[in-house]
Amino acid sequence: MKEYKENMEKILEIMPEGWKEAARSQKAFIRGRNIKTPEELLRLNFLYQTYGGTYGLTSALTQISENQEGLNKTAVEKRIVNSASWLKWLCENLSRQEGFLVTPPEWLKNYKINLVDASDYSCNGSRGSDFRLHYMMDLFTMNTTELYFTPASEGETLTRYTKIKDKDIIVADRGYCSIREINYVVEHKGDYVIRMRSNSFNLYTKDGTKYDLTEELKMDDTPGRKIDLNLFIKNKKEYIPVRICAVAKSAKDIEKSRRQMKKSNHNRKPLSELQTVWSHFVVGATSLGNEFSTEQILEIYRMRWQIELVFKRFKTIFGGREFTARKEEAVKAWFYGKLLIAVICETLAKKGRFSPSED
Repeated sequence: MKEYKENMEKILEIMPEGWKEAARSQKAFIRGRNIKTPEELLRLNFLYQTYGGTYGLTSALTQISENQEGLNKTAVEKRIVNSASWLKWLCENLSRQEGFLVTPPEWLKNYKINLVDASDYSCNGSRGSDFRLHYMMDLFTMNTTELYFTPASEGETLTRYTKIKDKDIIVADRGYCSIREINYVVEHKGDYVIRMRSNSFNLYTKDGTKYDLTEELKMDDTPGRKIDLNLFIKNKKEYIPVRICAVAKSAKDIEKSRRQMKKSNHNRKPLSELQTVWSHFVVGATSLGNEFSTEQILEIYRMRWQIELVFKRFKTIFGGREFTARKEEAVKAWFYGKLLIAVICETLAKKGRFSPSED
């Protein structure tokens, strides 16, 4: 508990301006006998997220906290659940303060950028993943559009999301790049920018001739070279337009990609010729038309990386706790609490005041 209190002191120093007032405006803090200040409410949330894990255990831990003595299980649950909106506010404002979030540019003012991703989650004592958290989030505000828990055996797919609509741009990584996923977004009137794999699907020209994108990439991998192609994918007997935008990586980024790909190869075998060619480029598939420039399409995908370090932290170091929340607001409070801790860890690591055990 001594370490917990020391860490809390560091955390309070980096909180965004207006965070105490936000506790009141977001209806999280209502002055009471056991929780007298927003600081104490924040401590309670972190106690639940880090040491507690359940409302009952958190209640027991509050009995040894000088400021929260006697908080029962029901009171803990009420305080945590009521904190959901405030925790989301803290995530957004701390992320914006530290440069993890950016202000949407003028050319995207009529669009909503939704990041789609998933993260595995384990319960106490489990040797593998028990749950998979699937989420769709507004990239500029951290508003959660949709959030689902499934067994870890259920794969990542865009077809589970029901709220995709006109002027939504879905941004996702390679695991979501398939004809089925693309067709689903288009059918729901949305747009997409999705990182492409070498084997995502076949590409065709307007006359139905198969197009070899790998050969196009092999022609010139000079760093900064841009490719912009209007092609088609085939869904059964129907041809669906798809725009391919790519940019050649710098030497530093190529080496990073090659190390990552080599790790994923079985027995760390040398990269194949196909892997080598594709490791030199970032390739994206999109439904957005020529009113968006090649640079803007690539910029939309790069915006995903503004928050990527936070999500990486979220995915890798916050499992292993018993998950008990089931109701929607309780799940949101849990999610934003975990995400806030990830933002805080990334912030402290960036400032050199925290040395996480995992990259």
